[in-house]
Amino acid sequence: METLAPRTKFLVVVTAGGRTNATPLLEIARILSDRGHVIEFATLEGQQVWTQDYPFISRIHILGPNQTAEAEEQAYLQMSRWKLGLNHSFTPIMEARKYLECSWETVYPSLSALVQDPARRPNFIIGDYLVDAVRDIKIEHDIPIAMHWPQMPTNMLPATYIPGAYGLQMEVLTSEHATLWQRLQNYLLGLRALPAYLRYRSWAREQRSRLGIYRSLPNRSKPDHLLLVNSFFGLEPAKDLPPNVIAVGPILSDTYPGLTPDLQSFTAKYKRILYISLGTHALVSDAALRRILHGATLALQTEQSIDGVIWSIRGMAMKQFNLAATAPAQECSISDLVSSANPHIYFCPFVPQRALLAHPSVSVFLTHAGASSTNEAIFHGIRSITIGVYFDQISNAMKLRDAGVSTLLDRDTFTPEQLCQAINEQLSDSTGAFAANCIRLQRIARIASRRKYLAADLIEEALADAEGRKVAGDGRAMHLETADMRMPVWKARNWDLWALGASIFLLGIGVVVAVPLASRMCL
Repeated sequence: METLAPRTKFLVVVTAGGRTNATPLLEIARILSDRGHVIEFATLEGQQVWTQDYPFISRIHILGPNQTAEAEEQAYLQMSRWKLGLNHSFTPIMEARKYLECSWETVYPSLSALVQDPARRPNFIIGDYLVDAVRDIKIEHDIPIAMHWPQMPTNMLPATYIPGAYGLQMEVLTSEHATLWQRLQNYLLGLRALPAYLRYRSWAREQRSRLGIYRSLPNRSKPDHLLLVNSFFGLEPAKDLPPNVIAVGPILSDTYPGLTPDLQSFTAKYKRILYISLGTHALVSDAALRRILHGATLALQTEQSIDGVIWSIRGMAMKQFNLAATAPAQECSISDLVSSANPHIYFCPFVPQRALLAHPSVSVFLTHAGASSTNEAIFHGIRSITIGVYFDQISNAMKLRDAGVSTLLDRDTFTPEQLCQAINEQLSDSTGAFAANCIRLQRIARIASRRKYLAADLIEEALADAEGRKVAGDGRAMHLETADMRMPVWKARNWDLWALGASIFLLGIGVVVAVPLASRMCL
């Protein structure tokens, strides 16, 4: 049976979002490499380190300079002001989007030059959802692509039972148990977002026009390429998908680093540990950090609650802490606490997260609900408390809550007492529902995690289709794209047939009324 030739060249492109955006794509690339294909990686300067655990990568292409640390910090501080609500501005959301897309002006020409060089041109590009330049390359240079999303794509694939724009919802994910007011709020969000969105679109057009590109990217309800979602139904609300959108997550490595000696020692001493990690880029205020510390301290002082805390915090996130302030409910400064003044609280800049989540002494995970942390918590079957900060973290927190494995706290309004109560409720689990749902979701996730091999299969399939269509030269569209995306809306939705049917119906009514009336007039 003829399949793709070995040594086919695949290019993985990731520019923004951090290592967690690159890892799922590199895990799929590992499978393609094992099948004999060539894998190259394209990114911004300084991000080559993301590939250090992937020795199969044959070449790294630098697409341009990276943002400075200062610009990155300011951007993520801006993102941390993200808030969905009828009384909140959408400007921080769109400003965050600008930051994540601002590298387009260097990435697009670099990627264009790469694919126009016969010696470097790839057969297929696998891109992260933040790299719009990959979609430009598909259009201009006829190279098939697959785009990776950490969740079901935002504001795409609408469903009547999902109110508002998917991924930008308030309070509810579906209309099933939503009130009329909640559903209305989600639809009103779109109207409130319109001014900020139009300003963003104007910025995007100006950015593209500076390079002589006056064509906008297609903005349709369904994609015209392969779209791989690093999530699964059970976490995501179930919905109908077109054939070229496939849930293939959670995409996780088969192996992961073990605990460090210090963590081994700490987890050996305590049996009910609260693990806190708000990620690298989710920056919350000093006030929120102190409320978290206060809530954890209250739980430590509660009988039959947690007996230890591990807090992973580093870099920009640690800078938000006022280290000179007195630690809540303790007789030392936060700086002293970070330096291990309290033997029950262990601060560290980095932890091997999967090893910690898998450890039996870790009972509760306080997380920002980032995509990787969400998938890892579910895969290892640990209950969580979520404090979402921005973008997909907000919806992930609701998904975990609705799946019955998490308690959701509002970033701006939660109190230390509420956090302590959430920890105690998670541990006591009086009905057993948290434990049962963690096991249920873990089993689903572990089965679904095998679909990373399906992702590799689909990439090979999409390439086989693209190569065959190019040889045939008959203008055939991608085999997984539904026909309605190539038709006018009136034809795709049969409006002309409905109009014809309505006309015939009205004509029939007219005949029924007119004939007796004409007969009486003749008499």
